[in-house]
Amino acid sequence: MKKVTISLVLAVLTLTANAKKEKADTLTIGQVAYRITYKTKSVNDTTKIPYRYRDDDMRLDIGQNGVSRFYSQSMVIRQEMLKNMYKSGGGFDLTKVPKGGSIGWELYKNYPAEGKTLQLDKVGSDKYQTEEPMEVPEWEMVPDSTQEILGYQCQMAKTRFKGRQWNAWFTEDIPLDEGPWKLRGLPGLVLKAYDAKLQYIFEGAGLEQLHGEEAVTLVNEKREKISQKDLRKLRDRYDPSAALAASGVKVISVKNADGSEGKLLNKMISNSIELE
Repeated sequence: MKKVTISLVLAVLTLTANAKKEKADTLTIGQVAYRITYKTKSVNDTTKIPYRYRDDDMRLDIGQNGVSRFYSQSMVIRQEMLKNMYKSGGGFDLTKVPKGGSIGWELYKNYPAEGKTLQLDKVGSDKYQTEEPMEVPEWEMVPDSTQEILGYQCQMAKTRFKGRQWNAWFTEDIPLDEGPWKLRGLPGLVLKAYDAKLQYIFEGAGLEQLHGEEAVTLVNEKREKISQKDLRKLRDRYDPSAALAASGVKVISVKNADGSEGKLLNKMISNSIELE
């Protein structure tokens, strides 16, 4: 519960600090052909055993033009609720904000150009973007492996990619070269994937064919271009209390159990999905 509270308080303070900034435009960059929902579990603090998982509903929107967007629908819902609370002027009732929404980054494939990826992320209130060539993991098929997911027969493949060992279940019955995050390059849609340490788990929970009824969107706002390596460094050394104090937001002090002075917001602990 403490982790959830700290996360929500940080979101509220960041929202308040940026409330007077100009509203960003939302671009339509494609029309959704398929939407896959993945029940997602991730681990932030890898030093605590057993792991304390954080939950998300991640969505993969695949556009008719080949562009795709992978994002946390849980985060979208939480941010919209916080914005509405702020606009109402009635204060923030954090007990009404649902859990989830721990993954704040978004990933676009085949954007801003074919064969490119664009990751949008932020550290505190600072927004960043990383543009890279789209890579294909080197997969090894696991023989005699079968599992039924969402009514589809799936086969397992494994790969070493971006610093983690990944296992993925894909189905050739849906011949889409797509999957959660950057996991692609198999002869069918990836419906389940997890790393060997079970720190990131994506499991298909829903599949819709939308026939272009909804848009693949991108929030058009100013972001600093940065490499994945430098982004990880920023996140590892980020101190939310110091950052908010520097921006003029008053950070409330609290007392520890022993009576000593504490901080409402401690240094962030992160476990990036991409390690190298």
